[in-house]
Amino acid sequence: MFKKVIIAATLAATTAVAALPAAAQGQISFGISAQTQEERDLIALGLIGYQLANGGDPAEVLTNAAQGNIGVVHQEGNGHNGALVQGGTGNAGGLFQFGNNTNGAIAQNGGDGDLVFTFGW
Repeated sequence: MFKKVIIAATLAATTAVAALPAAAQGQISFGISAQTQEERDLIALGLIGYQLANGGDPAEVLTNAAQGNIGVVHQEGNGHNGALVQGGTGNAGGLFQFGNNTNGAIAQNGGDGDLVFTFGW
């Protein structure tokens, strides 16, 4: 009985280790979507602050925000593909990509507030 348990455990461990290289390359993402106008406004305020803190021209950042849309695509690492598409007005979107070889996109149609964080390895 004990021998069968050891063999089964060894097989399970070997299978898990064999699958590791396939799982070792990939990405994980999570997103936050505003459910209310207040949440959308908070996302917009955070993105405006982010742009200003990272050297954005205050006149340009505030003009874009006043015209109805604010967006950020931030990429650290190599080989990222990212897109932020905003239709209509009142959108606030931020796509943040870290690590290597991530794919991320946000599509907004008016009055949306979205943040997406993607980490690749």
